[in-house]
Amino acid sequence: MKKRTLLIAILSISLIGLAFLGWKKFKLQSLSPSLLSLSLDNAFDSLDPCKAYSDDSLIVSSQVLEPLYQYHYLKRPYEIQPLVAAELPLFEQKGLVLKIKLKNKIIYHDHPVFKGKTRYLKAEDFVNQFKRLAMDSLKSPGRSLFSGLILGFDDYGKKINENWKKIKTTPLEGVSAFDDRTLMIKMSRPEPNMIYYLALNFAVPVPWELLVAEENKLDKVLVGTGPYEYTGFVNNYFGMKKFVNYRLDFYPSSGDRYANVEKLLISSKERIPFIDEVRFYVTSQEEERWDMFLKRDIDLLTVPKTFIPKLYDSNGELSPELKNKEIILKHFPILANRWLSFNMKNSILGKNDFLRRAIAYAIDYSKYVQVLSQNTNLRANSILVPGISGYMPAKDFRFKYDPVLAKEYLRQAGFDKPEKMPTIIYSTRGNQSIHLLEADFIKKHLEAIGLKVQIEVLTFPDFIRKGRAGELMFFTDNWLFDYPDGENILQLLVSRNFPGVNKSAYSNPRIDALYDELKKTTNLDLRDAIIQQMEEIVFNDLPWIPMMYESSFVLQYPEIKNFRKSSIIRNYVKYLKLER
Repeated sequence: MKKRTLLIAILSISLIGLAFLGWKKFKLQSLSPSLLSLSLDNAFDSLDPCKAYSDDSLIVSSQVLEPLYQYHYLKRPYEIQPLVAAELPLFEQKGLVLKIKLKNKIIYHDHPVFKGKTRYLKAEDFVNQFKRLAMDSLKSPGRSLFSGLILGFDDYGKKINENWKKIKTTPLEGVSAFDDRTLMIKMSRPEPNMIYYLALNFAVPVPWELLVAEENKLDKVLVGTGPYEYTGFVNNYFGMKKFVNYRLDFYPSSGDRYANVEKLLISSKERIPFIDEVRFYVTSQEEERWDMFLKRDIDLLTVPKTFIPKLYDSNGELSPELKNKEIILKHFPILANRWLSFNMKNSILGKNDFLRRAIAYAIDYSKYVQVLSQNTNLRANSILVPGISGYMPAKDFRFKYDPVLAKEYLRQAGFDKPEKMPTIIYSTRGNQSIHLLEADFIKKHLEAIGLKVQIEVLTFPDFIRKGRAGELMFFTDNWLFDYPDGENILQLLVSRNFPGVNKSAYSNPRIDALYDELKKTTNLDLRDAIIQQMEEIVFNDLPWIPMMYESSFVLQYPEIKNFRKSSIIRNYVKYLKLER
């Protein structure tokens, strides 16, 4: 009996000890800071909310800066909801005046410009940013959204003589602070997409103290009210830490069918953000990005198209390399279009309609989709993408692969002999392998009909700079929709947006007039009809050749919870959780 009692006692003590060690280990794990590492495809020049417009720059800034509104993380179709605004805007005077209330006592991140004092968000901070957007000298891609819409916006830069120091004392007629918590916006006409504009990073608050300290140069600065504080760029990554004074906010408690099926509502009503530290590594080389993911130096990977074959074994199952690491593969549609673009001011391509048509019939579109995406993307039949109002899935795209017809158009273009053939300069949208593969594909198809092609390899920042300056001849372009309306991509074809986002330098007075009509029209059926008119004109003029609709494969480790990819929702990091 004594031996048995002793044995039971020893076992009991052992179990208690093991339980204590397990609890201690759990406690240590729960107390240790969580770190999430992500990757960026391209370097970029500016974090200034007036200038930042690449997907990578917006992903970084969206964790720090907060506009008035955001999209519901777990609902499709996309649904707008308040972010720092207390409620949806109140429309007055037949939709010409917006009154927007701000949430109370929203705190800015600590920064020396605030001299150790707690700085609360004020409506005047939004006024500062709208005034900056109106300055022509900043050359903001977001300026065109509000041009001709906000009262006094177009003339404000001249009014202050492009001197930012006069922002403080010079009112902007259409944007003002009624009081610290009330923003007033006055418009020349009702704008059906205004709520979408106010969810963009162009429309974030900028405190006057920061403008003074940085002399209006915000390219390397990020100070906001978001869930993460920016700690700087070191060791090739943009660093962030959880903002300890972030207001009380919670993970969504509702979602669509996908959110329910994928169990994305498990964290419902839990306080966000979850993760303590975030790093965004700049890894422009695809091989490096892939290796970093396998080594767990980054936790999520949007799979480069050229690496899609590595995902599967010969039986179509997830490859052993990934399966052994318990890596999860997900496939997401995204609101993104890809097309070939001509510089319409170029003396060779822009002035010769037959030459552009020859190129349009020289491309094997099915092969393009196969080579560039391993058949995971869809052939484009429209300027719009599926999921956007106005998109017509049954629409037939008039151009097809027909080398014989391409050569006939080439003859009509005046290039019937080899010695007459012009040299086409194709510029890449980056220097990663996928862009080089694409360039080689285009070059081979054009040379097959007799054209001469020279490839200019550009980094992405150089591509953006040269494109917006109108210095590219022929190139592939891409658009991730900023908001779910066809107007968003059609702005790239409006003449007043060149130089700028209209990289094709396309100009057609009818397109300009229809675009202006679209911006004034609130009737959805009429908007769709206008978009169809615009698309027909564009297909006839042919500044673009739509190529494919993009999608994304994403690899993630099982410890990462709540991830759902979207090209529109960029402030997603606050919803992610790490459970190691």
